[in-house]
Amino acid sequence: MTKRARRPADAVGGPTAGARVASGRFAVRPGTFNLAGELFTPAGVRLTRRETDVSEETAAALVRAGAEVAYEACGCGGGGPCKPLWTEPAGATAIAKTTLPTVESRPTAPTWIDVWAGDGATAVFCHGDITWGPMLP
Repeated sequence: MTKRARRPADAVGGPTAGARVASGRFAVRPGTFNLAGELFTPAGVRLTRRETDVSEETAAALVRAGAEVAYEACGCGGGGPCKPLWTEPAGATAIAKTTLPTVESRPTAPTWIDVWAGDGATAVFCHGDITWGPMLP
């Protein structure tokens, strides 16, 4: 019996082309990252990073338009031991209507805001020392 070489899934469009995968590198991981570096909303929608280092004004405008908010306070990016935390969508929209996030960089924690999107969903991901009214600590 001859074995055929397996082609990597991402070499042919892979599971990131919309299919849900139960295990492995491209597994759906609601509310966190899979091994392929894809972020998922708590509902399991697959997101990819679209913009990095967005302004506070841009972040607030996206949330007012319906984007979800995720955050991690240590500045690791959310892919290490620290998992992203997600805010309540209705509360985030209300807070974004009245206030902007405040970015206060510390020398020990990288701080930035990026935008992730996919399959009709958008998320504003706040990293490091960011406060946003009562929404983010």
